[in-house]
Amino acid sequence: MNKTAVFLFAAAALCGCVCDKPSAGCGAKTAPVAKHVIVIGVDGCGARWIPWDAMPNLKALRDEGLYTVGRCHRPTASAINWKSVFGGVSPEIHGFTKWNSSKPEIEQPACVLDAEGRMPCIFSEVRRQRPDAYTASLFAWDGVGNCHNTNTVSFVRWYGGKKEEYPLRDAAVFAGCARQLANSPTLMLLYQGGVDSAGHTYGWGSPEFTNACVRVDANIGKFMTALKAEPMWKDTAVLFVADHGGLGTHHGGIEDIRVLEIPFIVSGPAAKGLRLREPMMLEDVSPTIAYLLGMEIPAAWRGRPAATGL
Repeated sequence: MNKTAVFLFAAAALCGCVCDKPSAGCGAKTAPVAKHVIVIGVDGCGARWIPWDAMPNLKALRDEGLYTVGRCHRPTASAINWKSVFGGVSPEIHGFTKWNSSKPEIEQPACVLDAEGRMPCIFSEVRRQRPDAYTASLFAWDGVGNCHNTNTVSFVRWYGGKKEEYPLRDAAVFAGCARQLANSPTLMLLYQGGVDSAGHTYGWGSPEFTNACVRVDANIGKFMTALKAEPMWKDTAVLFVADHGGLGTHHGGIEDIRVLEIPFIVSGPAAKGLRLREPMMLEDVSPTIAYLLGMEIPAAWRGRPAATGL
């Protein structure tokens, strides 16, 4: 072994980042900040388009917690960016490149795959590190199911239907998640699709788009009332994130800040005393969740915790 190789190996060892297998965690465990993390994901709810005064429940989460404006990846399509949210890496690594990718179009690096040939996501990491933990994922667009390893989630439900039915489908997601609270989930996803659908149909910033945001906010309000009535609330962190914004009735190939900027909120009792690290990208969401739960961060992830107590 030459001197350069010896130096690199020693440096890696000092950093605690020599891994014997791809799924091994390289981020040191810390004391859990939260016992439960709830992720509210709203498709298309770009930061520059949020009608805060018409969304008092979301505004309360923002004002009672931490808020920053992050950026999504180009092209600004849903599957590409939700895969980054759950997978902790950018599209160049996870390989999703199309509007509604259901599998990677670009070959993924072998060094980031687990024993089953899949990239770790936040749900699969909870299963690996906390095998007895209960998790749930409820969503109104089936494509988001391709963006995380649903086979590692305790309870999964897709609320399908026509795009005109998104108001009912989104409301059903929150109602279903409220029922899941009885299981005291360690991690739960609540995904909404109606805001993005309204943007494509009527335009981002249109009255119809605002009405869709108002409906989502009403859903958030009902869910938060149910959550605060549960014993788990005192140990819970609530995250809010979107995948992209829009311009006119489009996104995906538009180079505009109103498409790229996304909101990120960390709120709830377990978020007290934390601070934000900026700038924030979507691949930082899963490492943030891992940090909050006191889990190792997989070696494959390139994101970093966006909210910490350090």
